[in-house]
Amino acid sequence: MSIRSNYNEHSPLTPVEVTSVSNVEMKMRPTVKILPETVSQEQQVPGRISMKKKKIKKTKKLTSENDWIRRNIHYKICTQFTPKPDSTEDPPECFCGGTKVEHEQRAIKNVPENVGEQWCKDLHVSKHTGNYFGKIRFVDEDGTHQPDFVRISNDMMSTPAKQSKVINLLLNKWKLPQPKLLISVTGGAQVFSCSKELEKRFKRGLCKAAKSTDAWIFSGGTNTGVMKLVGEAVRGSSFGSQIVTIGIATWGIVKNRCQLRCQDDSHLARYMTKRTKIPGQRGAFLDPNHTHFLLADDGTQYSYGKEIEFRAALEQRLSEHFTTDGALLPQICILVEGGPNSIKTVVETVKLKNPVIVIAGSGRAADVIAEAYKVSQPNEAFDSNGQKIKIRTIMHTEKLMEIIRRHFPSSNEAQQNSMADGVKELFQHDRLLTIYELNDSREFDRPLLSAIIQGNSEGTSSLASMRLAITWNRPGLAKDLILPNNQFEIKDKKALLLMSIVQNKRDFIQMMLDEDLDMKDLLTHHELATLYNDTFDKTMVCFKGFARMKKDENCDKLALRHIGRMMELILEGSFQSEFTKPGYSSIDTLEQKFENPYDVLVVYAVFVESQDMALLFWERCKTPITTALIASKMNKYLSHAQSLRLNRDEEHERQLEEWAAEFEALAVGTMNRVYRERNHQKELWVDVLTTKHESWGYLNNIDLAISTSAKTFVAQGAVQTHLTDIWLGRIHGTQFWGKILLCGLLPLIGPLFIRFVNAGSNDEEVEEPVSGVVQNDNAKQPVSEDMEMNAADAADKNEPAMDHGSDSNGADKLSLAGKIYCFYTAPIVKFQYYCLTYMVFLGFYVYHLNFAKPSNKDEWLKDGDEDWVIGRYSATEIFLIVFVISTLPVEITQIRDQIPRKIGQKLLSYLKDIFNIVDVLALGFFVVGWFIKLGGDERYLVPLDGGLGWNNSYHLCMIFSFLCYTLRIMQLFQIHPIMGPKVVMIFKMTIDLLFFFIIMAIFLAGYGVCSQALLNPNQNVQSYTINQTNSEILFSIFFRPYIHVFGELDLDGIQNDFKMGHCNKDTWGNLEEDCSIEDLMMDNTAELHYYLNIFLFCLYLLIVNVLLLNLLIAIFSKTYDDVQSDSKLVWSNQRAEMILEYKDFSPIPMPLSLLYHIVEFFYYLFTLCKPPSKKDNDDDIEGHIYRVSMIEAEGREDYMAERREGEEQNDTGSALKTIQEQLDQLRALVKSQESPEDQSVPQPRISSTDRPIVSKFEFENKMMSRKAGAVPEQIDVKPPSSFNRVTAQMDLQLRLTRIKPLKVHVDSRLSPYPGTDVKRFTVPDEKVSWLVTFSEYKPVNYTDATVLAMKGDSVDPVNLNKNNLQFNKLKVKTVDGKKWVIDRTSHHGKYSVIDGVPRNHKGRTGMVGRGSLLRWGPNHAADTIVTRWMRDGDGKVVTIDNKPVMEFVGVYKPSTNEWAIPGGRLKPYEKMFDVLKREFSEEALETMDDASDLEQKRIGAMLKDHFNLGITVYKGYVDDPRNTDNAWIETTAVNYHDSTGNSFSNLPIKSNEEGHGAQWIPIDTNLDLYANHEWIIEKVCYHRDAYNPIKTPKRQSSQLWLAQ
Repeated sequence: MSIRSNYNEHSPLTPVEVTSVSNVEMKMRPTVKILPETVSQEQQVPGRISMKKKKIKKTKKLTSENDWIRRNIHYKICTQFTPKPDSTEDPPECFCGGTKVEHEQRAIKNVPENVGEQWCKDLHVSKHTGNYFGKIRFVDEDGTHQPDFVRISNDMMSTPAKQSKVINLLLNKWKLPQPKLLISVTGGAQVFSCSKELEKRFKRGLCKAAKSTDAWIFSGGTNTGVMKLVGEAVRGSSFGSQIVTIGIATWGIVKNRCQLRCQDDSHLARYMTKRTKIPGQRGAFLDPNHTHFLLADDGTQYSYGKEIEFRAALEQRLSEHFTTDGALLPQICILVEGGPNSIKTVVETVKLKNPVIVIAGSGRAADVIAEAYKVSQPNEAFDSNGQKIKIRTIMHTEKLMEIIRRHFPSSNEAQQNSMADGVKELFQHDRLLTIYELNDSREFDRPLLSAIIQGNSEGTSSLASMRLAITWNRPGLAKDLILPNNQFEIKDKKALLLMSIVQNKRDFIQMMLDEDLDMKDLLTHHELATLYNDTFDKTMVCFKGFARMKKDENCDKLALRHIGRMMELILEGSFQSEFTKPGYSSIDTLEQKFENPYDVLVVYAVFVESQDMALLFWERCKTPITTALIASKMNKYLSHAQSLRLNRDEEHERQLEEWAAEFEALAVGTMNRVYRERNHQKELWVDVLTTKHESWGYLNNIDLAISTSAKTFVAQGAVQTHLTDIWLGRIHGTQFWGKILLCGLLPLIGPLFIRFVNAGSNDEEVEEPVSGVVQNDNAKQPVSEDMEMNAADAADKNEPAMDHGSDSNGADKLSLAGKIYCFYTAPIVKFQYYCLTYMVFLGFYVYHLNFAKPSNKDEWLKDGDEDWVIGRYSATEIFLIVFVISTLPVEITQIRDQIPRKIGQKLLSYLKDIFNIVDVLALGFFVVGWFIKLGGDERYLVPLDGGLGWNNSYHLCMIFSFLCYTLRIMQLFQIHPIMGPKVVMIFKMTIDLLFFFIIMAIFLAGYGVCSQALLNPNQNVQSYTINQTNSEILFSIFFRPYIHVFGELDLDGIQNDFKMGHCNKDTWGNLEEDCSIEDLMMDNTAELHYYLNIFLFCLYLLIVNVLLLNLLIAIFSKTYDDVQSDSKLVWSNQRAEMILEYKDFSPIPMPLSLLYHIVEFFYYLFTLCKPPSKKDNDDDIEGHIYRVSMIEAEGREDYMAERREGEEQNDTGSALKTIQEQLDQLRALVKSQESPEDQSVPQPRISSTDRPIVSKFEFENKMMSRKAGAVPEQIDVKPPSSFNRVTAQMDLQLRLTRIKPLKVHVDSRLSPYPGTDVKRFTVPDEKVSWLVTFSEYKPVNYTDATVLAMKGDSVDPVNLNKNNLQFNKLKVKTVDGKKWVIDRTSHHGKYSVIDGVPRNHKGRTGMVGRGSLLRWGPNHAADTIVTRWMRDGDGKVVTIDNKPVMEFVGVYKPSTNEWAIPGGRLKPYEKMFDVLKREFSEEALETMDDASDLEQKRIGAMLKDHFNLGITVYKGYVDDPRNTDNAWIETTAVNYHDSTGNSFSNLPIKSNEEGHGAQWIPIDTNLDLYANHEWIIEKVCYHRDAYNPIKTPKRQSSQLWLAQ
């Protein structure tokens, strides 16, 4: 043990204390006794060693922690007992406060003769080290909580060196986690009382704030007053043991402090707080609920407050130690009750720029400050730097003095004045002071953290306050206190965003992204690598993989190439990451930015296992479907890796699987939405499935889904529809497969009887609607404008809209050669031919194995069959060889087409399919067999030497090859929806059977060995080798028990073995002739063996035949149920793999396909020698990818909006259910109190929605009265009927079927043209369609002069002959550094282009040219439909016919004297979201020029929040008066609904004195809406299940109902 002496330069003595000395050391040293400080309380020190013995070598080494504490942490003791002259105590007290018996023996011996000699603290108090540190076991408590403690000198914070030792003790020796906040609780040390509610809220809020911010709580540490309250708060919290609570108390006032001296190396002190009661004992016990104790010692006893300076210095030093970016670690002081010194403490706290929160109602000092705060007045002043600060002034000092005297009645005038001065000085820092009262509706943690934010903003920057909010994960504080009053620079926003990402704070990431941050300009390769290095820890699943990569490359930090390698490993080599490409350098690309930053951030979030952050980034990524599939695969990989760990965490594994399923569901939901919205535009949703993405290795979504085992996505309707199109090729979908098979048997003639699909037809599935509903993907969809547009598109081309499901024959344009080619290249025909040829191949194989003659040519010639023999082989053998050789290119092609890039990975991927393994085995056995045949002597069927022989070996190989080829037939069943899942069942049950056999083998081996030992005990050792051979013994041990399972008992064999093992034998090992079972039973040993074997036999049959076989049946039943429940998923994935395999299959049947593959090979060599052709225009490729990404993004937004609405409906439904239950209880109570007369009258049922109902007549009168300026009459309230939210989605689908088709070319044919006197050529209703001949049609050519005068890319040129505009395409180009998207595609599919000029696919308008439109063809726009429920004066929703009445924001158009929906043109450089928000702000909102910056920011934030929850209700043609034959308007109408009246209703709507501008308009029949806006509003009414008064068309004449 360590022996240490300490010298004090002011002391004439040399105090030494020995902590622990071994017996050997004690024998070697002279014994010098040193009495303890307190004889009555502290144990005597074992001995004292002279100065010479310090040089003796240590023989026992202390642990590093204890040795360090003993050498560096000191405490103080009084070295001379000097009684006070005026002391009246018995026994007398020393100047240090202790009695004579509480001093060391040495101190007592040094008592001076002159008692009046002055005692000097500097001279008579010295530093010591000892065993006053370790852990405390509170024996009167449960004993499980053992806090650390140390007795420490109160001057250990006096110098930086000493401060560092204390910090080292806390962080390194006690291993405390780094704090993010320091909470100092101060106040009364005596018993105080406050309301139970206030105490409860204080405890709950303190622990919640400490836990959420990783704070350290400091208190006095004793079990009295506010310190006890803190301890109880921590103990009562569910996470109390995780909160660091440090008690700093004065050593001299701790009761039973003698028990804190540790006697052994365990350093565990047994401390009693209840069973020790000493009369007159002063001080206080330590609180058992604190986690650590620092007991400050100044050498005195029973003197309070000696720890105050130490505590203040420690808190300040910790704040400085944990400085981040120049900002100190925040501190806050909480005042609970307290005395005069507490006021001084909080004053000193605010002087250090630290906030203070006062708990009003806790008593004394806290109440003085709280009441004084109420009588003070806010004011302003200037600080020392000349900056204006907020203060509070007490106008009437006498009121303050009265408050002080009331709470401190025993105080003198000087104390009262001192407290008053302290309160006034405290109020000079109003910003740092917070008063928390009981009537505060907020939980205590909220004002506590708000006080820190407000207080720190005075001493530090708002950026530091924002960092605090991020660290504590308090987005509400940031929104309410920081963001409204501060404007951050871009670099600061970037830093905050990266900090939020590293700390995984989703709400803050969302907040920063809403601040118009462009992640593409912020995220660089260097910052992404920094994110990975700052985030990864050992708890993550992929940590070991990255650590192994770093170790292999001998690098310290994680690089992006490691991320790329891990991604390639997860995706099984299906793509090459840009980080692993040969030209990539992490140094050269430090500042390089990402083209798709959110895609790489999704990968980052999945790696760090943050699902919330991954979902947030996914909602902004460019390729949502692809990225979701990638994220799903990554989570599946991480889950599998977690399952392989030795310390497997099943809960974490299950969570990763759930995350994978969630991402796959997002991909499916987005694709479903795209498929539903673009069902009439098949080429668009097919592009979403088939477009290859460069960032993901040029994989399309179908290949990616198959490679990532995304079975749900593969089974999605769009994928299966596309696969059906691939499967049928150009063959019409109405053709029966049997007909196709029969026609395939008629070469060159059969295709003439097959119906084909015209290449120019629309590929949409169109069936005859039944009652207005069509069936599509198991969901009912309304017959809407989409179907009408499809018919119009077909009319433009003068051909019917048809595909695989239509009834018209569009194959007239196919020639005979074209029909033959389309028929034989269809995968379904390839598959049928392959099945037929494969059956023929197996037939020849059967004939060869069982019926063919010997392969000896001489034997064949004897029978005259020389025509069937070619050389050494028969025609059957040649056919088999050629057929097998023709399968080689097929297998090679399959390996080549595997998704991984490297050949090794392709082989592994190829061998994952069990049928490919069967193919390899079959081919291997066949090749080996024929090599044996070629190398052997075929003259002998049986070799002369008696061995296996060449011919027999060949024959066995052919048998095994045939067996494998037979099993290969099961793959053909996968295309069948019933047989396919059954094949999966067979393979899964085979695996189950393997595990079952392992279990059965245990019982089989146990019984077999024991039975054989009993039947043949091997008593006659000499004859053992003669009786049974080794093979016979193994047969008896393993095979006989195995056949017992199938009912073959072999009782005779068992008896024979029993005789062989027990009968006597002669010299040659033969049994005696008269040996029988009856004779053997006379022998006790044989009898025991016999019956014991019977017992084991019966037990074995019972276990195996009953128990295990029933277990096998149960296992098979479970497997069957699992596969059967997912049979659709299983079959869909099998079908997908089969279709993609036969897509590139040879159209020529085997074995003739060998010629096809030879030609294909030479063509491949030719393409390698041929110079590469010029690639497509980069703008076209970029435009195509951009269009696909926009379609995916729109589908994602619609799906997420629908998903959020569903979640809100579920929440609303549960809330309504609760309200309904309460109303039912209230109704029952009222009914029970009614009189009998009243009960006889039926009472109306009150709905939980509580909406007032008016009749349609009353509502229309009310609207007319309001328009006339009259005061509306009071609306009679009637009880409404309940609304069933459970069937809301089904009701919506049924309601949409009742919407009348869109009226087209009513406004588009109006004259004169808007804003001009130009009149159109008159077009009657029956002549609108292009299908109708109209020879007299002479449209007016008009293009507005302002359009002709415009130049640049924002307008199309006048002359189309000189400018090749790419119609029906989307083009992306860069103009002035901005990405411009010129979208010439239509929402309704392809439109006709006649002589280079686009033609309006809705029909004639009476005018050609562009009119006032800027683009030829479709001009895209966006309309914002903002709606809310109409409410009465009491705020209740107005209803008619049990339907809520809806209002929308309309803008007045003076040019047409009509109301319209806010909307406008989509500019090339704008996104749809920006257009919707801009047009609504410009047309419907008041100008914000005169508003304050804060108000403008508030309105902007509201718009951002509200415009994230829209639902697209319409995409398509607009019946606009500006349309012409060559230019028309198509819009995207999005509805934003304010269901609560608290969002859009609070926006400042523009209006003027004439009632024009913009206003909330109720939906009634008296409105005259612009263009087809009335029809769009009607769709919104049906979507929202609102009252729909729009019954009759507004123009009875000149209408075209296209559906009719």
